[in-house]
Amino acid sequence: MPSANPNNRSTPWGLMLLTASMLMLILYSGLHYKGDSDTNDVSWLEDQAGIRFGSHGIVHGQGITRSTDGALSISLALRSGNTDDRHFRLLLLLHGGDDDKQLVIGQWRSWLIIMNGDDYNARRRRARIALDVLQPHRERFVTVTSGDDGTTVYIDGKRAQTKKSLRLEVPAAGGETQLVLGNSIYGRHPWEGHIYGLAFFDRILPEKDIARHFAQWQRVRRFTFALSEKASGSYLFDEGRGRQVTDQTGGHHNLKIPEKMTILSKEFLTAPFGPDQRRLYQDMIINIMGFIPMGFLLSALLCHANRHHITERLVLAMLACGVVSLSIELAQAWIPTRSSHLLDWILNTLGAGVGVLFHRLYTFIFGPGPSGSQTPRL
Repeated sequence: MPSANPNNRSTPWGLMLLTASMLMLILYSGLHYKGDSDTNDVSWLEDQAGIRFGSHGIVHGQGITRSTDGALSISLALRSGNTDDRHFRLLLLLHGGDDDKQLVIGQWRSWLIIMNGDDYNARRRRARIALDVLQPHRERFVTVTSGDDGTTVYIDGKRAQTKKSLRLEVPAAGGETQLVLGNSIYGRHPWEGHIYGLAFFDRILPEKDIARHFAQWQRVRRFTFALSEKASGSYLFDEGRGRQVTDQTGGHHNLKIPEKMTILSKEFLTAPFGPDQRRLYQDMIINIMGFIPMGFLLSALLCHANRHHITERLVLAMLACGVVSLSIELAQAWIPTRSSHLLDWILNTLGAGVGVLFHRLYTFIFGPGPSGSQTPRL
């Protein structure tokens, strides 16, 4: 009977099963929907006209047409549901295809922000109006006027702030723009709260009219004033059911309430977003640590396959994990509660490399396995 070849080793089924399990865990962690469901969390109010935005919701449709002279007024009645969030949330967005030119009414903590562009954390110091006027569960009637003389914001019918250096521009692609409520076109800036009414005007409203509109809204709790004021877009939110908010001006700029949370535009491998640096550092650590076990296990499998050179194992493990991570990041662009970040992909790949180095340290300390190979005793 021929003697057994000492170089023949059995298939490491246990190691392969552990590696496959780790891969499944990584895929689940990267692709699962963060939230109770993928339902669009927008609902009609029962006791009055308006809609409620929950943790992840969006309403969208074709927006207003730019006026000839660029004058604009926006009236909006709202109630914020959260003022403790460190992330920038988009309450109203007019988008024409370029983030740098979008018109934003947003919220950061208790601050109401009005601006053009995507300088959410104000690092580029673009002109904006910021008012600390939002309080949990307190209704606000906001009117924004903008033209050649700058931009003015009125809160509850009273002038709150004017900035002459800021002129809001309505972005347009082919003459029209997209109107989005409660989120960004990328689905990752959800706003929580109630919207009771919305109206657009292609002119600057006089201050006395703004005060009168607020008084009328307080009295009847509806935006009926927009119907007699020749608004260019008017939304009363009084349908009470269905998945459409009707433009009462007859301009056919009706808004849709999708059944499922919808991403209007996909973002791939973007830079990290948000002013919360502590959260960013936490995410960086998680992305590195998450792929260290995978790199360790792949290194062990490569050793069992006689791939003993550390450089070869580093390249193969990082390449394999890089492909897995890239696939996850690209897929996350379609998941409303996830974000596709370039930094995540880089850190995942580096984490795999760290795992290979840990495996090399393991074999250096504990030596080869019982068969005399470089496979660690797992």
